[in-house]
This record gives sequence, structure tokens and C-alpha cells, in this order.
Amino acid sequence: MHEMPDTEGVDAASERLWPEGYKQRIRQAVMQRVVDRLTEAGAFEQVYERHYTAALENYPSFVERMAEIVTIGAENGTDGAFGEIQSAMRRGLAPPLARVRVRYLWPEPFDEELRAELRNEITAEYRESHALEHLHEDHYLGKLEFEDFIGLAAELLVVGGVNGADDSLAAVYRALLAGSPLPTARRRPRRIQ
Repeated sequence: MHEMPDTEGVDAASERLWPEGYKQRIRQAVMQRVVDRLTEAGAFEQVYERHYTAALENYPSFVERMAEIVTIGAENGTDGAFGEIQSAMRRGLAPPLARVRVRYLWPEPFDEELRAELRNEITAEYRESHALEHLHEDHYLGKLEFEDFIGLAAELLVVGGVNGADDSLAAVYRALLAGSPLPTARRRPRRIQ
């Protein structure tokens, strides 16, 4: 029997991942905004005392856990939006439309300033991505300028993040109303180019 060399580490090191530096901004800004707004309002102190004292040691840790769930929801929302863009390209369709909702749940962590910051960060990151340049050439050349494509992708990712945060907040509120455990939240694995 011949021994096969173990190349798993080398293979993993050579994988190219899609740029996701903007997610760090989401982690910082969304987490802090949700914590600040919930703490300032003291909105769920009675709910915490009635249902969650055994699971979480104090109200600030309860608020941080809720904020973490919303933050992960926002990150996963951007992943979902990116998946929709990729799916449209694979099927030869126009880029999907941003599905902005009429109303968002309190404490909506994405104000217009954060949305603009994220659009700028995503645009700057994606402008440097040769893989996106090639995808644009393959699917949208002559239909959409590269800068417009990047701007549209940035808008879709921001709206996806906002909607993902809102969906997670709705799941948290459903748990609070029922007095059931807070929902689990898991980040999706990074995407390979």
C-alpha cells in the first residue's frame, strides 16, 4: 500500500475566500447599537427576571446575548443576499432587487449612516476583487457597468444584513413572548471563490 501525503492543510491554505471585511464593521456596530439601545431602555428587565435568570447570570449578559443573535442574523443576511446574486448569475438573470421592508422592529440597529458606511466598505472591497471582475465580464458585460454592478451588490448586501437582523430580532421577540429559550444563532462558514 502506498502512503498518500496529507495535503489538507496546504489545500485549505490555497483556498481563496470572498472578501468579507465589512462583516467586522457589522459585528462592531450592530452589536454595540443593540446593546446600547436595549440597556438604555431597560425594556426587557422584567422578562429577564421572570424567565431567564437561571440561564444567564445578569441582565447585561442577557442583553449581550440578544445583541449577538441579531448581529449574527445580520451577517447571515448578507450571506443570503450574496447567494441570491450568485444564483442570478448562474441562471443568466438580472441581479435581484433589494427587498426593503416597510417597517423594521425596534431597536433597528441600521441607521442611514451605518448603511452608507457598509455600502462604501463593500464597494471598496469588491472593487479590488478580480473574481468579481471576471464574474461581471462573464454575466453582465454590456448590460451593466462594473461600478454599477458593485454598487448594486453592495446595496443588496446591506439590505440583506438589515433584513437578517430584523428576522433574528423577530425570533428573539417570539422567544421572549413565550418565555422559551433564546434562539440559537450560528455564523455561516466563509464562502470560497
